[in-house]
Amino acid sequence: MARLRQLNPQNYPSSTNINAEFENIVRYLNSAELGNKTVAELLDVLFDDAGVFDGPIEMRRVPGTGIQFRVGEFTDAEAGYTTLISDSDMRGASGVDLGSIGAPIFHSRQDTTATSGQTVVSYSHASTDTLVVYKNGLLQVPTTDYTSSDTANTVTFTSALAANDKVTIFKVRADVISGFVRTDVTITATTQVVHSFTHTEEQVVQVFLNGVLLQEGGANDYTTNPASNTITLVNNPSVNDKLTIITVENTSNQVVTGLMLEGNFTDTADGLIKFNKINIADAAITQAKVSGLTAALAAATTMTISSSTPGSPSQGDLFLDTSTSPNQLKFFDGVQFISLNAEAEIPTFASTNANQFLKVNGTGTALQFGTVDLSSVVPQTFIGAANGVASLDSSALVPAAQVPTILTAITLPVSAAGSVSNGTILVSRLFKQKIRIDGITHALSAGSCTIQISVDGSVVGSTHAVSTSGTDTTISPAINIDATTGSKRLEVVVTGASGASDLEIGIGCVTEDT
Repeated sequence: MARLRQLNPQNYPSSTNINAEFENIVRYLNSAELGNKTVAELLDVLFDDAGVFDGPIEMRRVPGTGIQFRVGEFTDAEAGYTTLISDSDMRGASGVDLGSIGAPIFHSRQDTTATSGQTVVSYSHASTDTLVVYKNGLLQVPTTDYTSSDTANTVTFTSALAANDKVTIFKVRADVISGFVRTDVTITATTQVVHSFTHTEEQVVQVFLNGVLLQEGGANDYTTNPASNTITLVNNPSVNDKLTIITVENTSNQVVTGLMLEGNFTDTADGLIKFNKINIADAAITQAKVSGLTAALAAATTMTISSSTPGSPSQGDLFLDTSTSPNQLKFFDGVQFISLNAEAEIPTFASTNANQFLKVNGTGTALQFGTVDLSSVVPQTFIGAANGVASLDSSALVPAAQVPTILTAITLPVSAAGSVSNGTILVSRLFKQKIRIDGITHALSAGSCTIQISVDGSVVGSTHAVSTSGTDTTISPAINIDATTGSKRLEVVVTGASGASDLEIGIGCVTEDT
């Protein structure tokens, strides 16, 4: 719509006052019309039909820039924005109290991996501290499973730990937990399911059985009844089971002043305040406030740099004597200052001392150069070599391949008393050994027969005629029997028996020992 126009300006002569009022109204309306739009059109941009503000105002936050706004309708998503406040101006004043957060119930956690047989774990604590100790995730019972010493700063287990056992120790903030209570019970009967424990509806209770955290609820492990101050186990325990009940409610709050959450102040990786953002004056931190510093300084060695000997030194003190050139470093042995200048003690050397080493002389009174004596050392090239020395395996033993074969001569006897007939006679069932048969001796008290050696039912070698005259025979080629992986039957087959009686046989062989 076109802006307001006067069709007959200055044409109200009937009254000078009325003419002036009309002119003022027209000028006022003209001044309110902008962009060739009437006042009604301009108001329509800002309000809906019900008169509720509906203006085209947009706001956004641009990281690193701040909060921006624009008024109007734009086709360009970035056009028309004006910065209302920068990020730096939005930061609150340092030291503003931003509220309170709960203090942690468990603190000063320490995790330790035990060695085999270890019983003592170092843990710094005071006599007023309440400790909670876990072994491999199982809650331990004080006195029964461990004891603690605030003077020695140790936790001692009653039974030795195994290698790689995981020990976790916490301190409980018992002084700021409302009504902190811990009860340890040893079950004396399987029917002992109801246990007295004073608590309220508001208190949070944790129940452990043999160190394992139980789940609350009738369909789970236990129920609580604040009205009767009891804890009831759902399942019957076993005799000597360890039941532990503790309250873990925390009503303490700590005021956090000047909470700094920006990356400019805190490390986004670990959440710690950057050191350059902490205003610490020089010499503001006392020695006692730095862990271990006082003791370390007390135990530290004092060093004096001077051209004159220090007065009233203590044993172990150092003295850099600047009266000589070059300066000499000395230490006090309780009686006198002794020079640490090695050049004063090492003898001079010449080309004849090439490849020699510095050693203490035979009387232990001075240093001297000497030749390296390798007469008792075996060269590496001798290991495993002919006429050398054997190598050793990972168990410091000589490998079987380097051990010579040892042969042991034995005779395997076999006999048949009384009348002898044709058949097979068992000599031995061999296993886990090698033997080589290279001889046989035999005799009868009467008659004659023929014998032959058999292995697993198969005859081997030559036949041997047996008579009343004892005969010793060398077997060539020798008969080899390998029973290292499977057993073998060594037998003698008798044939051609004629009036034979009282047969005696000795099989001469050797065995391999490794």
